[in-house]
Amino acid sequence: VFLYGPSGTGKSSLVRQIAATVRRPVRRVSLNGETSVADFIGHWTVNGNRETVFVKGILPQAMLEGYILQLDEVDAMQPEVGFILQQILEPHGHLLLTDTGEDITPHADFRLVATANTLGFGSDSGLYSSGTRVLNFSWLDRWDAVVHIDYLPADDEVRLLHSRYPAVKKDLLTCMVKAASDLRQAHAQEQLTTVITTRRLLALCARLQ
Repeated sequence: VFLYGPSGTGKSSLVRQIAATVRRPVRRVSLNGETSVADFIGHWTVNGNRETVFVKGILPQAMLEGYILQLDEVDAMQPEVGFILQQILEPHGHLLLTDTGEDITPHADFRLVATANTLGFGSDSGLYSSGTRVLNFSWLDRWDAVVHIDYLPADDEVRLLHSRYPAVKKDLLTCMVKAASDLRQAHAQEQLTTVITTRRLLALCARLQ
């Protein structure tokens, strides 16, 4: 599943909440451009017995152990990492470790979820231009489900803030959400260069409380 949408809308939190509901383990990894192929697939090292051994990376571990692998900020990942994922995203996909020749078939419970601020075609808004890459279309085309996660409707956002910070008066929360919604609309109309996210509203409520 590929989740994309504005920053601070709860994409990453949504994955963890669903996993908690169905009692499934999650490992969250940020592909912020610093995650290398060696981190992702594995690398050779010398152990305590002075033996050269191959240590499996993030992806093969998740595939073998059968948990949900949550990849955040995939629109900032190195292209080489994306190409490795292509063979996993195929129907009946598997992973060939070229260093050892091991062919890894995923555990039946293994799931892959990616989150991003853009749909992989760059940042038109200007909010995410720094570090954001245009993703390969053949990579994007392999995802079974692509879901846009936007800001909550105003009433739901007020309820969220109130449930987390009940000491803050609801009238004030309603005003805050209205102001944030107006600023988001102004940004959509290219009148502003930034927005107030749900994450920022939660931080503000924490200070007010």
